[in-house]
Amino acid sequence: MNDERTRTAVVARATKNLPGRLIAAQVAQLLNCTTDDVAVLASAGKLRALGRPRPNAVKYFSAIEMFAQLADRDWLDDATKTIAQFWRRKNERRLRRVRDESSASQVVGQPDGGQ
Repeated sequence: MNDERTRTAVVARATKNLPGRLIAAQVAQLLNCTTDDVAVLASAGKLRALGRPRPNAVKYFSAIEMFAQLADRDWLDDATKTIAQFWRRKNERRLRRVRDESSASQVVGQPDGGQ
């Protein structure tokens, strides 16, 4: 992070009256996304939690680092693509599973809806 971007991030954080450590809900609000999306970004390495939290622990994120990333259009673009790609893949897997279950029930001769 360069000095100008750091200074801008500090000023932005101060004007928002936010703490130095943010929880996922606060990060989600800043990014205008869901807490699930914050987890996706953290898993993809786009967001780094402070310390070395265990998988089931509450994750804290640096407010200064968040504001610096919010000022970076390339990072925002990459984060948006990462979130979209995750949900697209998840929905494809879900639809594939539904289709497979439907075709398996037709092969066995069971009615689709149980009607």
